[in-house]
Amino acid sequence: MSTLPPDGVRWPDTVTATGGDAGALVTARDWSGTPLGPIEGWPQSLRTALALCLHSPAPSVLWWGDGSVALPNDAYRRLLGPGRYAAPGRPGAEVWPGDWAALAPLLAGVRAGQGATDSRDVPVRGAPEEAGEGRWFTFTHSPVTDESGCPAGVLTVGAETTARVVGARRLRLLAALGAALAEPGDPEEVARRAVKTLAGAAPVPFVQLHLATPAGPRLVAADGVEALPGPADGWPLAEVLADGAPRLVPPPDDRPAAPVVAVLPVPDPGAAAPAGVLVAALDPHRPVDADHRAFVELLAGQIGAGLAVARAEHRRAADRAELRLFRALSERALRRAEALARLAGALSSARGRDAIVEVLATVVPAVVDATALRVAVASPGRTVLDVAGDVAAGPLPVDADVPLARAVRDNVVLPLADADGRTTGLCLPLRYGDGGTLGALEVRWADPVADDEALRNLLDAVTALCSQALQRAELTGSAQAMAGFAARLSVTRSTAEAIEVILDAATTALGAELPGLAMRAEGRRVRLWHHDDVPGTLSATFRDLAVDDPRPIVRALRDGERLVLRDRADFAARFPGLPDPVGAHGLVTTVALPLFGAGHRPIAALGFGWRRERPLRDTDLALLDTVADLCEQTLERVRLAAAEHNLVTRLAGRLRSSSLTAPPGVEVATRYRPAMSGLHLGGDWYDLVRQDGDRLAVVVGDVVGHQVEAAADMAQLRTMLNTLIRLGVPLQEVFLRLTELLGVGFLGTCLVVVVDPVARTAHVARAGHPHPVVLPAGGPPRTVQTANALPLGMVDRPMTVTTIAFSPGDVLVAYTDGLVERRGRPYDEGVAALHRSLAAVRDEPVETIADALLHDLAGSEDDQALVVLRHLG
Repeated sequence: MSTLPPDGVRWPDTVTATGGDAGALVTARDWSGTPLGPIEGWPQSLRTALALCLHSPAPSVLWWGDGSVALPNDAYRRLLGPGRYAAPGRPGAEVWPGDWAALAPLLAGVRAGQGATDSRDVPVRGAPEEAGEGRWFTFTHSPVTDESGCPAGVLTVGAETTARVVGARRLRLLAALGAALAEPGDPEEVARRAVKTLAGAAPVPFVQLHLATPAGPRLVAADGVEALPGPADGWPLAEVLADGAPRLVPPPDDRPAAPVVAVLPVPDPGAAAPAGVLVAALDPHRPVDADHRAFVELLAGQIGAGLAVARAEHRRAADRAELRLFRALSERALRRAEALARLAGALSSARGRDAIVEVLATVVPAVVDATALRVAVASPGRTVLDVAGDVAAGPLPVDADVPLARAVRDNVVLPLADADGRTTGLCLPLRYGDGGTLGALEVRWADPVADDEALRNLLDAVTALCSQALQRAELTGSAQAMAGFAARLSVTRSTAEAIEVILDAATTALGAELPGLAMRAEGRRVRLWHHDDVPGTLSATFRDLAVDDPRPIVRALRDGERLVLRDRADFAARFPGLPDPVGAHGLVTTVALPLFGAGHRPIAALGFGWRRERPLRDTDLALLDTVADLCEQTLERVRLAAAEHNLVTRLAGRLRSSSLTAPPGVEVATRYRPAMSGLHLGGDWYDLVRQDGDRLAVVVGDVVGHQVEAAADMAQLRTMLNTLIRLGVPLQEVFLRLTELLGVGFLGTCLVVVVDPVARTAHVARAGHPHPVVLPAGGPPRTVQTANALPLGMVDRPMTVTTIAFSPGDVLVAYTDGLVERRGRPYDEGVAALHRSLAAVRDEPVETIADALLHDLAGSEDDQALVVLRHLG
């Protein structure tokens, strides 16, 4: 049996310090009476998953156990609103009372091993003050495995899709309006049809349409959820008709909750003056931003195109070409609206960056009527762009002197011209929310294009959708990389293994290069661990480091300060006069990340960098916190395991055998091999007890449990058995007397074999222990079968003693189960492997036989005790 060692008291403190309000609530709560139990006993898988959840900038919640205990981060709690987020650890039915019937089966399926799933475009209502504002999210539900490899919980991560949902809703309204306007009729009928289409729609709760006449604007149609009173001096209809500029009218003072009203000119294609005025209340649930204004302007423009077509048909003019042009414009707008809706849907369904790039390369050309398109994605800090598209796909240096690279590098729109200087394409940067570039689109058309406002609006919408999708893929990729990093760290057994994983996986998850890990060595020395791919000219500059070295990585180790150097000018400003070998080897942005041990004392510092300037956003800093937390937990865990391993191994090494010499006629070899880590030590032992008449009692035992407690129990049992055997207690009563002396407060197994070389016999008593193996001279190995026996602590009657022949040349092997048991393999196969190994070395000295058995049967996760005897004759 095994138990996980405690990780100390740092973990809850770290959750409080870096997990925000949610982390503080988790550590402040008494979990003893909950299904999760005391926080100090939470398994590593729960701790790691909770750390990922709390550090995630996206709304995230960890559902743990069959009861789906909810552990949300701050962003998720803000979605729930104060009425539901006050206490972490509440059941899901209390967190989502109205939606739990739909959510519970999804989580149960993920825990049942059906794989990850998602909930698309879920409407969320948050705090009461936000009750009128609708937001939509897509939630992904991913399994979290425990130490046994089975799903024990579900990590739900939300990505806001409000912009896409609202955009799709607006596009559907635009498409419906275009269809309504496509039918023939006189201008006033078309106007009434347009208002009827818009009436009551969520994006436009109130609408009026006024047509321009020689006498001034005239109301021809009006409708809405509620009739809105106009300003005291009336809607500014005449002013809009006069200058063609839209107005926004705020709600009156006595109705502050009323929506903002847009008074817009209805353009008349080909005419200088507007055809009318559209009065439209803006959706009160959405911010009045540029996108909102652009949408209602599109409505007015589409109505203007429809009115123009209607006027042309009503006049029955001879100029049918103009009529076809107006119809083509309307149909083109409809096609573009439908194409944008298809693009938004395809991007929301794409999983991962490659799938998103594939959607862009195949769908966007149809949306913008382009003949060719390329997509360049700039991974943070990398000097090479990943380019996909119809032509010239593959890597492209960021500093290449081509428009696509310049658009990323300079964050500007660049035109592409033909031989006559006419624009036949554009390079459009794709941007993060803060304006930084994450890539670019290169769009080319068969014919030259004019600087058209409608085209610019369309391209702005396309680039916004592309940017949002690529940002989402980047966040998802980072979360997956962190999960893989945590999984690799969780199986490390030593400090060396942990360092290897940290250097290999931590920087890979961040897209960084040239990692190094500084740790204190003897005295004031500091040792820098690094991979072989670090240039020798660079690693040589970090030899012979001392704790007072001024360089960033040592400063981070010494002072516990996280250092982020945006570029080499930043380095020179903060470390004047200090040589910069890292910058000389091509790194631009560098980070020195301190790692803390018990008592918040810095124990190491991780350094790495990127070859192109990388601004570290809030999400990137959250990733750094997660990396540091995972590294710190792992280094502390392997340190404790190593200390325990050394302690118990020393204890076990002093408690093996009380007999220093074997009796005449018997050759003996003994071995004890501790487990591969400190988690499985202390329970196995052997003992040799000399008796009168040149007899030898061989004792091999295994105490249930591990760590120091098991070593103490083993020492007590070994001493008591040694004493009982020396006092001459009959072999069949030894285990019964042991139970009488120690009671039943322990469990274990034991084998006692009394070898009598003179009588050429061996007497075997077994209490739940593996059967010994005998190798007769000239015969095959066989297992010594004895009567079934209860383990130690449960023996309540004299044992049956089995007597076998032990003749000259015979070999007898006694062992603990760690020699033959392996995870995922039947026990009998392990015993058969022991027989094969023993037969192969039957003629060798017993010392050689013992070494061969340990070598052939390596790979155990438990202790191994072994005694090999040969009758010399």
